[in-house]
Amino acid sequence: MLLETGTPMLLSGDAYARGRAQAACGPPLAEAVREAVALRLAQAAPLLTRGDVREFLDRQEANLEGLDPDAAAETRGIADGFEIGYSELLTYLHLGLLRDFAQDGCSAWAWGMPGQADPVLVKNRDYRGEHVALQRVFLHRDPARNEDAVLCVGSLGSPGAFSSGMNAKGLAIVDTHVSTRDHGPGLLRYFLMTRLLWACADVEDALGVIASLPHAGGGCIVLADTAGRTAAVELGHNAQAVDRRVPFVVKTNHFVDPACAPFWFPVGSDPMATSTRGRYARLMTWLGARMEPPQLADIAALMGGHGEHGEEALCRHGQDGDSSTISCSVFAPSKRRLYFSAQNPCAGAWSVYDCRP
Repeated sequence: MLLETGTPMLLSGDAYARGRAQAACGPPLAEAVREAVALRLAQAAPLLTRGDVREFLDRQEANLEGLDPDAAAETRGIADGFEIGYSELLTYLHLGLLRDFAQDGCSAWAWGMPGQADPVLVKNRDYRGEHVALQRVFLHRDPARNEDAVLCVGSLGSPGAFSSGMNAKGLAIVDTHVSTRDHGPGLLRYFLMTRLLWACADVEDALGVIASLPHAGGGCIVLADTAGRTAAVELGHNAQAVDRRVPFVVKTNHFVDPACAPFWFPVGSDPMATSTRGRYARLMTWLGARMEPPQLADIAALMGGHGEHGEEALCRHGQDGDSSTISCSVFAPSKRRLYFSAQNPCAGAWSVYDCRP
């Protein structure tokens, strides 16, 4: 594998300023962001005319200022910077919750033993093709918080930890999409991940914050910290489930815990739902056979793996109408380091990013 030093897009200031700073990407990419938002909203137009959907989205917008003012401010900054309506952008960010517009997937896992070095947190990002050009590694800094910094993998036009992230204290978080019937008023998963990275020092802190907040429901998050602690959380509006097994936890695109599994809601337009159990089984088998912490070269080979020997592919190339793997992130919390492949991980090109205040 080829490894080189990467340079993140620096976003500095308060939440609003960091959101607005994304638009410094230049006119061609700013137009690409507007087109991506407009395309998704146009595709969703019939659904967005439904009274129950509109009522849910209006309530989410009305509640966000009180529930997470920084998330509201960052989103407003993005909207102003790219000249997109704030309500339109919030609707766009919620489309992944709406049944007929689930098109993303992802495979994620963490390995760690409390008290031992070298925990890792890994994610293949399986997503829509237009986000290949918009994908970035962002370094968020706030001059009012000199000891903090947050390194995020996300997309231009979307807030904070839109896919994954790690803070300067070494807490790292990734997510996967899961369609569910268990939705309601609460914090969107992307906003939750960003909040955890600014507010928490370790996995225990993060689990406490998650338990204290209402959630919109949908998806999983997987966490790891410098002390080797790991956790995976299935997120519903009414039901949540925490997996603390050691030395590894795995999440793909279905719920496993009995509390959340009955609400899993795979639909015809959710292509990753057809491969989720196979990807989960492949990761569980590979991790279960290891006696030592996995090393970077082995992780890269695993996440770049295709469908040999009857196994489900982890590196997706849009087969059968699937999403494609547009990146792979390997977080090393004890080093505050991200190893990042900005394309299919089978290509073997990786960059290194450090998270420092």
